[in-house]
Amino acid sequence: MPKFLFYSGTAFCLFLALSSAAVALHDLQSGASAFVAIGGDATPRAAWAVVVALLAGVSAAAIFLRMAALVAARNLFAAFMSVFAVTASLASLVWLVMLQSRMLILVRDGAPSTLLRPLEEMHLASTLMLAFFLSLTLLGLRPYFRVQASRFLSALVFFPLPLVLLIVVQELFVTASAAPLPANTPALVVLYGVLSVLFFSITVHCVRHRYLFIEMTNLRELLDAPRRTIGGVAFDS
Repeated sequence: MPKFLFYSGTAFCLFLALSSAAVALHDLQSGASAFVAIGGDATPRAAWAVVVALLAGVSAAAIFLRMAALVAARNLFAAFMSVFAVTASLASLVWLVMLQSRMLILVRDGAPSTLLRPLEEMHLASTLMLAFFLSLTLLGLRPYFRVQASRFLSALVFFPLPLVLLIVVQELFVTASAAPLPANTPALVVLYGVLSVLFFSITVHCVRHRYLFIEMTNLRELLDAPRRTIGGVAFDS
């Protein structure tokens, strides 16, 4: 992958790690979730946050796609599932930020709350959809993390998806959120904390193994590498 895309993706992964940690700390202190375009914030800072979120998502998606390409030679199913999940996550993110931009415009124009309420409900559903597909992306890349990273990272990718499902169950059966985000629960705080650790670990992994992302990889050479047979079993030479 291009060096500019790799370094920008690594930087944005670190940005996502710090942002997730900041949101988790904010939720612990204030008891309420904070997000872009929430609470009538129509300042230029919120508009720039929407743009940065889109750039961060595209850059991080490029890193994940490179990981999926590297794992394709070992686990083709995991590679295909990762590509699907990354594509769905990016589509969910684009829809989410476009919805936020529309909400910012309406808030800036002084739109009544009755007009914003349907958009807030769609914002809640879009946030949960993004969290689900992001969790599925991390779970699909587990074979890559198990081989190239560490056992700790390969085990940590199991946690986001159950936490997202727990938040959905709480929204359905326990408490319904009146805000454009899920109600602040321990599961949501833990999810932000896990995502922070995961993105920070991915940043460190990308920096330490940048040759895996920058150098050219020919999958045909990996599959057609010279082999030697011992006892009827083929081994790579």
